[in-house]
Amino acid sequence: MDSNSSIAAYFMDLTARAVNAQTELLCNGLGQLNRDMIMRNNEKYMFEVAGVDLDFTQHEIEDQMITGHQVADAVGAHPVAEFVILHQLGNLELEAMRPTETADLSTTGRFIVIRGAVLYVFTVDGLHMTWPLKAITGGTIKTLVQKVDDDIELLLEREDQPDKVIGDDDEVRLGKGGLEKFRTRPVQSGVMIIVEGTPHQWAKKKISYDEVVTLEVPDYPQHPDITYSVKFTNGPNNRPEGTLAKGETVKVKEGMIFSVSETGQS
Repeated sequence: MDSNSSIAAYFMDLTARAVNAQTELLCNGLGQLNRDMIMRNNEKYMFEVAGVDLDFTQHEIEDQMITGHQVADAVGAHPVAEFVILHQLGNLELEAMRPTETADLSTTGRFIVIRGAVLYVFTVDGLHMTWPLKAITGGTIKTLVQKVDDDIELLLEREDQPDKVIGDDDEVRLGKGGLEKFRTRPVQSGVMIIVEGTPHQWAKKKISYDEVVTLEVPDYPQHPDITYSVKFTNGPNNRPEGTLAKGETVKVKEGMIFSVSETGQS
């Protein structure tokens, strides 16, 4: 074989090797692409849905994007026009979601579906919240912002009065005076009660007849034969107002008002 033939054979061999290498890379690439497609086809996206009780149930879907219709279908909310679909964002804010609107489950997948039509807006610690019912409890608000610990309390901010502590069972009527603004804080040691117009810091959860009278009449323990009428207002939900008899106690709350009047000798 002459030199020209040898050179030609050498270059033909190089070309064949290059083609084989490119073919192998292409096959490997296609194989990986097929594997990726199979993995994506088998992937499930999880999401949670709750009602007004905030009892979340888990569901799954094959698509990364989910519509409001699909969220409602997951909990049997039909017809969807009678329900409000709320999407809880990663920062815990709640926003309304239209049935045709989509949400990306790779970022957050928590939804609330409640029968209703009117939307009320309030804030908690600066977070924007949307709610489809006129009344909401303090416990529900704390749950929405994931601050359900007993050592955290909720307050309703007020401009012309001190901020009001909202108990877990207390209901707040939304939309009464503009935008309601709530904030959370560590539970304060004690509450402020008012006895005959004088504020007193009270550290215990309950107060007795004797203790109320003593706040107004400091020497009462030295004269237990004198009787008093003790009445209260702005009390806890289970007993917002009433009369406190000797030997009785009552649970106190922030801003609870007591009146004490002498009735005579026992």
